[in-house]
Amino acid sequence: MNCYECRRVSGTTNPAEAVCSQCGAGLCSLHVRIETREVHQPHGLGKSSADLPGRRIVCPVCERAERSE
Repeated sequence: MNCYECRRVSGTTNPAEAVCSQCGAGLCSLHVRIETREVHQPHGLGKSSADLPGRRIVCPVCERAERSE
């Protein structure tokens, strides 16, 4: 799989290293956006969030779309 953003923006072909969790586009290391999110799991009345944050990968287009809401 190749990076969709490289192909769209500059017409080049670069191998993808990740996939956007929103739209499914392949992303190279230049275009990948890594965010952290708190992970919640139901545990009755006790603590429901994990000690370490989870990782979420998005493309630049989805990142902009989510921030404009």
